[in-house]
Amino acid sequence: MNRQILLRETLVSIAINVAITIGFFFAVFGLQAPIAGTSFGIDFLPQSFFVALMGTVIPGLLIRRGSGTAIAPVVLRSIALALASVIVAGGGAWLLFSQIATVPAGPALGIKIAFAAILSAIVTPYAVHRAMTASVRNRP
Repeated sequence: MNRQILLRETLVSIAINVAITIGFFFAVFGLQAPIAGTSFGIDFLPQSFFVALMGTVIPGLLIRRGSGTAIAPVVLRSIALALASVIVAGGGAWLLFSQIATVPAGPALGIKIAFAAILSAIVTPYAVHRAMTASVRNRP
C-alpha cells in the first residue's frame, strides 16, 4: 500500500509540475525566438523552488490530513527542501545555461519539462515517505 501511495503521489506531482512549467514557459518565453542563456538559466531558480515546494507540501499535507498530526513539520520540511533545490538544482542549471549564448525555444521547453519531472521525482517520494512515517508514528 505504501508503494502505491508513493507512486501515485509522485506521478501526480510530476504531472502537475510539468503542466505548470509548460504554462509558465509559454507565458515567459513563448516559442518564437531563441532564449538568452542567462535568462533561461536564471529562470531555473524560481522553477526549482516552486517545483520542490509544490511537490512536497501538497502531498505531505494530504498524507497528514487524516492523521491528526501537526502540519508545521510538513511545511517547514517543504520550505527547506525547496531552498535546497534552489541552491543545488536551480543553481547548477543557472551556472550551466549562463555559459550558453542562446537556447532554441523548442529544446528549452523540453529541458524545462525534464527538469520539472526529474526534480519532482526526487523530492516528492522523500516528502511523502516522511509524512507517512510521521503519521504512523503519531497514531493513537
